[in-house]
Amino acid sequence: MEPLTARDWPAVARIYAAGIAGGNATFEHAVPDREQWLAARLQKPCLVAREGGEVVGWAALSPTSSRHVYRGVGAVSIYVDPGCAGRGIGTSLLLELIAASERAGLWTLEAGIFPENRASIALHERCGFQLVGARRRVGQMQDGRWRDVLLYERRSPSVGAD
Repeated sequence: MEPLTARDWPAVARIYAAGIAGGNATFEHAVPDREQWLAARLQKPCLVAREGGEVVGWAALSPTSSRHVYRGVGAVSIYVDPGCAGRGIGTSLLLELIAASERAGLWTLEAGIFPENRASIALHERCGFQLVGARRRVGQMQDGRWRDVLLYERRSPSVGAD
């Protein structure tokens, strides 16, 4: 796992576009430009996974609130190239994202996952996230379908434990 750099953006955008096209990863309907994408994310950690020098997955965090009391909470985004699914890339990325988030002082990570995204649910559960709730018909897809989102959370055992 490596920090995401500007030269990684085309691959990150391609992998994100594949997730959007799959229909079960995000409410987004188009990949934003790099500046918009970065503005919506915490600058650290933003990670990429490589195989043979090629980016095959990425993981990043977004702030959950601008309020100071939530400064240690981040929302997870993790995407793996569909052609590389099932090879442990997502697990490696998420475990490194967790470790890097703790080094950055975050105490809680959260993930909103469509119930149909069984692979993402299994990944998050493998990495210590727990289901804390469900938001029913919380968002509407561009085609008009309403979607539920399952809320998963992982609390650091070391950061903010005082």
